[in-house]
Amino acid sequence: MPETCTCGTVLVENARFCHRCGRPVGPEPQISEVVDRAELGAAPPVSPANRPVPLPVNFANPIALRVAFMMSLGIIVMQFIPGLNLLSVVWWLAAGWCAVLLYHRTTGLVLSVKAGARLGSITGVLTFVSMAVIFSVTLLFTGKELFDQMIKQNPQISQFMNDPAALIVAMLFALALLFALVVGVCAAGGALGAKFAGRGHTAG
Repeated sequence: MPETCTCGTVLVENARFCHRCGRPVGPEPQISEVVDRAELGAAPPVSPANRPVPLPVNFANPIALRVAFMMSLGIIVMQFIPGLNLLSVVWWLAAGWCAVLLYHRTTGLVLSVKAGARLGSITGVLTFVSMAVIFSVTLLFTGKELFDQMIKQNPQISQFMNDPAALIVAMLFALALLFALVVGVCAAGGALGAKFAGRGHTAG
C-alpha cells in the first residue's frame, strides 16, 4: 500500500480510501460467490441414498406396536359396554382401519395394502391376548358359578366336563378359532384402511 495518495495526502496505516479525496488506495475486497447454507438456515439437499429408511411394519416397530396396543385397548373397552359388545366383529374391523390411519398420522407414511394388513394383524394379536387374559382372570374367580349355570341350562355339558381331555381339546379349538377370527378381521380392516388412505398418495 502506498504511503501517500496521488493527491499528496499522507495516508493512515491500513487505510482503504484517502481521507481527503476519497480515492481508493488499497486492493478491493473480493466478494465470495459461494453462499454459506448455514447462514441462510437452509439444510443441504438429502440424496435418496442418505434418506432414512422407514421401519417395516412388524413387532419390532415400536410405533406400530404402540398404535396396535391403543387400538386393542379400545376394543376391550367396547367389550365391556352392554349392547356394543354384540358388534365385536365391527369393532375388530374398525380397529385395523383406525390403526392404519393413526400410524399415518403419527409417521406421515402412507402404508401399502400389505403393510396395512400386517398392522391390522398385529392389532388382532394384541386384542386376542388381552381378551384371553381377561377371560382367564374371569374364569379363575367365577369359573365354578359359570360352569354351574351352563350345566343347569344344558345337563349334557356335565358329561363333557367329566372328560378333561375332551374339554382341553374343545378349549384349544375354540381359542384357535377365536384367534383366527380376530386376527383375520383386524387384518382385513388394516388392508381396507391402507387401500382407501393411500388413494392419491405414494404407498410407503
